Amino acid sequence: MDQKQEATPAANTLQSNYEPVLLPSKGFLYPSNWTTKGKINVRPMTIKEEKILNTVRLAKTGKALDMIFRACIDNPNNFDVSDLLSGDRSFLLYHLRCISYGAAYEYKINCQNCNAQFENVYNLNDIVVKYLPDNFKEPIEFTLPISKKKVSYRLMRGKDEIDLIEERERRIANFGADQLDNTISTRLSMTISAVDNIVDEVEIVKFVDSMIAGDASALRNSMIEKDCGIDTTTQHICPKCSSEFQADIPLTVDFFRYSSRS
Repeated sequence: MDQKQEATPAANTLQSNYEPVLLPSKGFLYPSNWTTKGKINVRPMTIKEEKILNTVRLAKTGKALDMIFRACIDNPNNFDVSDLLSGDRSFLLYHLRCISYGAAYEYKINCQNCNAQFENVYNLNDIVVKYLPDNFKEPIEFTLPISKKKVSYRLMRGKDEIDLIEERERRIANFGADQLDNTISTRLSMTISAVDNIVDEVEIVKFVDSMIAGDASALRNSMIEKDCGIDTTTQHICPKCSSEFQADIPLTVDFFRYSSRS
């Protein structure tokens, strides 16, 4: 019996919906077979992916995004989607929302001047994408401005973000919600590979925990500057007091919802 099966009409429809999209990383930090000139093929979400989003347990652990990426990315080489850069994942999140529900995103926001709440509609096609430069390499070297120590670091991956969420949940479960948030120091410890000639992970953690605040702030700024992804800040005008201000596009419960203004 021939083991080769004909694709169902539904499968053919999904296959035809795949379209190439250029990642902000342009694939520079991945094996060559992960992308085609920095592009991967993605399709819109279906109701199956909506079920994943509505599963609270998966959303809280951060694993829902991985499941959606696995379903919507054409991945013949079966790379681990959690190995994608955080900047690429953020871009893909907004791209999938745009092609699945339309470009119009309605949300409520508070004025930074008078605190009045108003509704805004943003066209997700207008989001600015920041791409890595063609000569980009890891690790990235940065000299701390106060201590003058040379730090080598890498960009965050999806698995790092998931580990951060799981670590935060463990701390809350074990010690309660009043514990100090160690997200910033954990994030730095994850991505720093060397401090001067020190490469031992335990020593790097100790260094991060005692880092001068100004050095830590400058290092975080360097990480943001070097990273790829999307710029979610946009200009808003308050209809009540006419103030203009910049604010991030908020991720609300309506993000994965169709808008009639699309």
